[in-house]
Amino acid sequence: MKVSSTSSTSAAATSGGAKTAAEGFGDLLNIGSATPRAAASAVSGAAGVSSISALLALQGIGGPEARAKALRKGRRLLDALDRLQLAMLGEGPTRRHLSLLQGALAEQRDASGDLGLDDTLNWAEVRVAVEAAKLERANEPA
Repeated sequence: MKVSSTSSTSAAATSGGAKTAAEGFGDLLNIGSATPRAAASAVSGAAGVSSISALLALQGIGGPEARAKALRKGRRLLDALDRLQLAMLGEGPTRRHLSLLQGALAEQRDASGDLGLDDTLNWAEVRVAVEAAKLERANEPA
């Protein structure tokens, strides 16, 4: 739709009982009633919440803090596996080794933003879970 002139709008506004363009448009949208305004404010409130949620989610993914936290978890996982390996070569694993493995697994981990690091940590977690399950089974009474 092409608008060539705005003079028809001003002419309608100056005529005696005619409505202005804004009033006529408002009547079409039922702006005078309370229900559409409440619905519009509810929609804008939901949009605000979703934008804040998205912003918080973006801040939680990646970044140097997330990478450092993932590296610390990886070191704990590998340390628990190393201690278990030394115990296997020596006097044998104890309940302390099982608790070290379970403690390393229990720590919550978020995505670090580095796909290689996340993939390596996933493999390490699987290995620790397997070794913990083996120790649990070995410690069960027959």
